Amino acid sequence: MPEQAPQWTRDTNWRQGHVLPPEAAARFALTNAADPGSTCVVVITHDCDLANDNLDAEPHVEVIVGRTVAAASGNYSWGKAPRTLHYPIERDGAAATVELVATEKTLLRKSDVAPFEPDPRFNLDGPTLAVLRSWLSARYDRAAFADAFVTRMRETKADIKLAKALEAHGKNVSFTYFDVDDGKCVERAEGDPYKLGVVLVFNPGDDPDAAADAAESAADAVETALRGRLPDAGGSIRLEACFAISEDDIPVSQARVLNHWRLEYMTHRAGDEQLGPPDD
Repeated sequence: MPEQAPQWTRDTNWRQGHVLPPEAAARFALTNAADPGSTCVVVITHDCDLANDNLDAEPHVEVIVGRTVAAASGNYSWGKAPRTLHYPIERDGAAATVELVATEKTLLRKSDVAPFEPDPRFNLDGPTLAVLRSWLSARYDRAAFADAFVTRMRETKADIKLAKALEAHGKNVSFTYFDVDDGKCVERAEGDPYKLGVVLVFNPGDDPDAAADAAESAADAVETALRGRLPDAGGSIRLEACFAISEDDIPVSQARVLNHWRLEYMTHRAGDEQLGPPDD
């Protein structure tokens, strides 16, 4: 009697963040276009949907065909950019970095994945999994700033200066928040400046003092970069504050008026240039 093929059950070992083993990636012909030799295929389906064994209701496992990279970029760490994510992972007991690009998603049938087990070489901790989940949701749930504000950030090149400062200093910065006009989204006429506050939120980790020092250095670099493009008086955007604060200390009342700036041109218009994958 022929051996029965493995079936997908609620007891599946697959979880969000798991990596397909090389033989599964080869079986499904999944390779990273930028660097086939570093392919890392990551499961992004939620655990509850993975556990659903009703294959009529939930027939697929969604994955991103990512890759491992030599080092993380500050611009793509902590979910700062909704299109590309760099996050730490353990591979064979050593530190590694995975790069995911949101547009590289594909669907696999659960019945086809059932014969395989997650790649045991990779281990993802809870806090990093939370970053991955936050990044996945951000593509569909993120703030859109007023067109006039985005245009002024672009025309002054303040957005580029901010990205460069965070790339160099922002690996410890988990979120970059903007307070624009106390949370109001207003299309201001020429000559009517926006008031901008920048809040860099950092993860205190195991050494809160060192994390605070690194975040304050990042805040100094960001403020210097922005003030070089946004004069104190008479400008289209007035930088009123730039400071770092721990994730443990930011009050809910302040968070309510802040919008997450994700290092892209955030606008209601669809035709603007967007921050995409890093150049190879």
